[in-house]
Amino acid sequence: MDKISFTVEGIEGKFYCDADELKSYKTMKQLALSEKHPDGLFEAVERIYMGHDEDYVERVGGFTGLAKLNDAALEAARVKNSLASSPVLKNTETK
Repeated sequence: MDKISFTVEGIEGKFYCDADELKSYKTMKQLALSEKHPDGLFEAVERIYMGHDEDYVERVGGFTGLAKLNDAALEAARVKNSLASSPVLKNTETK
């Protein structure tokens, strides 16, 4: 598990997700096939938000806010991955 924190524009407080789940083929497949297998969507979202999915979805305004929540989580994971692979950051860590 790779727990990262992030914020959602216009929503107070922090959110947390498992960045490993955002990179997981199984998770992405469940999200992609959600129209055919809706139960998979809920299982994937529960794993991504480490069991806090119901609270988080309520905080962002219900199911219609889920895309905004997911976008913010994906952006946070992307930024973290970019920083982790940054040569500048790696040079700083070795000093």
